[in-house]
Amino acid sequence: MKCPNCSSQMFIADETVNARSQVTFYRCSICVSEHVSSEPVREAFSFEDSSDYFDSPATDNKRYLMV
Repeated sequence: MKCPNCSSQMFIADETVNARSQVTFYRCSICVSEHVSSEPVREAFSFEDSSDYFDSPATDNKRYLMV
């Protein structure tokens, strides 16, 4: 990732992954700027379970939140 301030290459300072998201912290070694990137964790969906998805109650279905 390029630094938005000085356009130099940023390095990954820290990374956190939980059941819902993956958060990556970047830092620039030139101007010491920081940047945080977050994206949802995607689970693989198998087509074998697709009929079970519609037959199960709505409370059992997984929902994804876009932040």
